[in-house]
Amino acid sequence: MFNKPLSEEELQLIRCTEEVLSNLNEKDNNCVKAAAEYLCRKRLGGVTPLDKIAAKYNAQLICVYKWYERLFQMGFKYPRDWLEYYLEVVRRTYGEAVAREVKRLYDFLKSKGAVEGLKIGGVVAALLYYAARKNNVKYDVVKAAYEFDSYPETVVKNIVLFQWHIYGII
Repeated sequence: MFNKPLSEEELQLIRCTEEVLSNLNEKDNNCVKAAAEYLCRKRLGGVTPLDKIAAKYNAQLICVYKWYERLFQMGFKYPRDWLEYYLEVVRRTYGEAVAREVKRLYDFLKSKGAVEGLKIGGVVAALLYYAARKNNVKYDVVKAAYEFDSYPETVVKNIVLFQWHIYGII
């Protein structure tokens, strides 16, 4: 019969899993496959429980968990990069144009040393304010703070801090 085409999320999951597995000599091990898929699902924002993925590969849960831990120790982390992870959240929620603007502002502020020592979630939530205004997208500081694992007060502080750099006062 006919197979339906894979969605973009499914293709991303397959690419990520293959990338992780290509760095290991355990490609035929179902525990490794399940651990790699779990790691990649987490990177992509998925919430599939580890036990369901283990069952999919007919692997023991403890074996999959141990391999997941080993992958983490080998440097396969979730997320691979917090900025990229948060930009993906912005992309999915607010669109590509807003994500590009957040990235542009982040690069600019980083070049000025303005983001040194600040948590990336609070930085992205604050930059989303400027990017949303530029792209006529509704922005809610409380929603943004919780989306990016920060506090509303921190986001407001960052918005004020960044305005000096963004508008050329500093």
